[in-house]
Amino acid sequence: MFKPSLFAFCVLAAGCSFATVAFAQTSQSSKPSITVNGVQPSAAQYEPAPANANEPISDADIYCPPGIEPILPADYYACEARAAYGQNDYKKMIGLLEESAYWANKDAQYTLGLAYFNGDMQDVPQNRPLGLAWLSLSAERKNQQYQLAYASARAKVTPQELQQAVKLFRQMRLKYGDHVAVRRAALRFNHGIEPIDESARQNGIVYLKGFGFAQQSAFTIANKLHEQADTDFGNVPKGVVVVGKPEWLHGQQPASSSSTATQ
Repeated sequence: MFKPSLFAFCVLAAGCSFATVAFAQTSQSSKPSITVNGVQPSAAQYEPAPANANEPISDADIYCPPGIEPILPADYYACEARAAYGQNDYKKMIGLLEESAYWANKDAQYTLGLAYFNGDMQDVPQNRPLGLAWLSLSAERKNQQYQLAYASARAKVTPQELQQAVKLFRQMRLKYGDHVAVRRAALRFNHGIEPIDESARQNGIVYLKGFGFAQQSAFTIANKLHEQADTDFGNVPKGVVVVGKPEWLHGQQPASSSSTATQ
């Protein structure tokens, strides 16, 4: 059975970069059999740093601000998938990962490939051809880790499984391949960031639902969103245009103020 060199949910860090901690929950439930070289990793490899050293925080405590969904949906759904994982709701996790994959998240595609190929998660039946197809999609952007994972998995399948995987990949690429998914996600980001960039130009404020407890500087929020987009859309296919940071976001905050943007 193929085993990855890294713990799958570590790669969803980008999807959790906007996550906050819900202190109402402290789940200590057991984790599914995702392994590193056949051994389950310790919680410290994927749990956020605890706010209180005496109160360990699990993935179940993650809260994903809904305000980022209209701008960076891949990150939002990856975050929600990790929260579902922490709650041992693996069927929900798979659906959320697929939604994140729809918005060009290669980390989500890799994790789906691992889950299906290994078949060692409850409620996620093993399907090696499907897992290989997801791993193939994840390797599109020439990430060395994902390319090696795909090559390793491909070496383990039978000729019949490989034939099925190739057929699935060709079908799935029409929906999840970078040539369509990145463009879809870039258009979503470009549309969602526009009013926030404009508010930042006027030294305004922004309220992203669930992200913080009050309105915040549009300058600060715009910078965070653009930095995340730079990570999300790194090494994308040629011809895909993502709005970069406007000039005023590279320097100091403008002196004028008035505009407010809400998501």
